Amino acid sequence: MFIYQIPSFIPTLLPRFTWSKAADRQIYLTFDDGPTPEITDFVLECLNEYNAKATFFCIGKNVLSNPALTKRIQTAGHSIGNHTMNHSNAWKMDYSDYVEDFNKCEDVFAHQQIKSIGFRPPYGRVTRKMYLEMENVILWSVLTGDYNASLTSSTILTSVLPLLKPGAVVVMHDSVKAFPHLQVILPVILRYCTEQNLILSAL
Repeated sequence: MFIYQIPSFIPTLLPRFTWSKAADRQIYLTFDDGPTPEITDFVLECLNEYNAKATFFCIGKNVLSNPALTKRIQTAGHSIGNHTMNHSNAWKMDYSDYVEDFNKCEDVFAHQQIKSIGFRPPYGRVTRKMYLEMENVILWSVLTGDYNASLTSSTILTSVLPLLKPGAVVVMHDSVKAFPHLQVILPVILRYCTEQNLILSAL
C-alpha cells in the first residue's frame, strides 16, 4: 500500500526537519526534480491561473541546463530550494561526497543569484549525520506519488484531496516520469484548494 501521509510519530522523532508548518489557511505545494522544459512550464501556467505560489526543489544540473526556465520560476514569485546537484541518494554514498554534491548545487544557485530556502534530500532519504549536521532540511507531510506508475491519477486524487489541510507540505514532481499523473492531478488540486479557501503559498 502506498503511504500518502507521513505518520505523525516520524516528525516527533526527527523534529529538526521541517515536515509541515503552523498555518491558519496556508498550504504549501512543492515540486521536486526540475526544472524540466515544458513540464515546469505547465506547472507555472497552472499556478499562475490560480494566483498560487509554490516551492521548487531544483536539481543543480537541471538549473545549469535551463537557466531561462529557472529565472521564470523566480520572476513568478516562487521559491527555490536545493535538491542536490545530481539527485543524489544519501543511502548509497559517503556523507562527504553527498555534502559535496549539495555544495555544488549551492554554487550553481549562487552563480545564478538564486536564494535557496532550504534543502530537500532526494527520495526523502536521510542519515544520522545529515540530521545532526545539515540545516534547514525540508521534507513533507503529504506525498502524492505522482511518479508512481502503479497508481492511477484517480486513486491519487481520492487519497490526497482529504489530506490537503492548512500547514500541509505537499510533494509533486515537475519531471518526465511524473508528468502523466501531474497533468491530471495538479489542476484538480489547485481547484480544490481554492474551493476550500486555502492560500497556496511558497515556503
